[in-house]
Amino acid sequence: MSAAPAWSYSSLTAYETCPKRYYLTRVSKEATEPQTEATIWGNAVHKALELRIKDKAPLPKGMEGYEPFCARIEKSKGQVFTETRFALTRNLTPTGWMAKDCWVRGIVDVGIDAGAKAAALDWKTGKPKEDSAQLMLFAAFLMHSRPYIESVSTGFIWLKEGKLTKNVYTREQLPEIWQEFMPRVQRLEYAYERSKWEAKPSGLCKSWCPVGKTLCDFCGK
Repeated sequence: MSAAPAWSYSSLTAYETCPKRYYLTRVSKEATEPQTEATIWGNAVHKALELRIKDKAPLPKGMEGYEPFCARIEKSKGQVFTETRFALTRNLTPTGWMAKDCWVRGIVDVGIDAGAKAAALDWKTGKPKEDSAQLMLFAAFLMHSRPYIESVSTGFIWLKEGKLTKNVYTREQLPEIWQEFMPRVQRLEYAYERSKWEAKPSGLCKSWCPVGKTLCDFCGK
């Protein structure tokens, strides 16, 4: 039995995918999530885009097609920032990334602060998959950390398809945003409190789970 550490969107969704896999890879660390070609490529793309926007470094070979998005961001009104860390306490006040009172944390790939209006964008290198909850959380990070922001335009930038999917969230929607997350976070916290990590069999068990048959009966099935 232990208290849950600060959560992030990725850790929350990892728990929801399979509590047992979450426990073995993130708590007991008996298993390790391997790097895949997709994650290595995604990390490289994120770094290259960060340097392009922050330092105007040319995009590497194979990534030149992403330039129109970078140029569009450069023309935006307001302060542009990249790979920025946000952390909030349980009372939803800003705190340090590794602070003891940190309750939730996340990194915004690209942000634009234009005063009352802001934007939070996320680079995506995989296939389009709508997930407005992640964008909602990004919007909340900006509005809680910068009280003068009244609305946040959020978007996934699907690099392969050259598409942008957008949503807008206002300060009045903050209670709704946290109503979306609180039940999910409470389930994660309950798992830590009760040390309850049940397996959640799915198609991922057959070929995508790093846990191994010695640690989980469902692995490979």
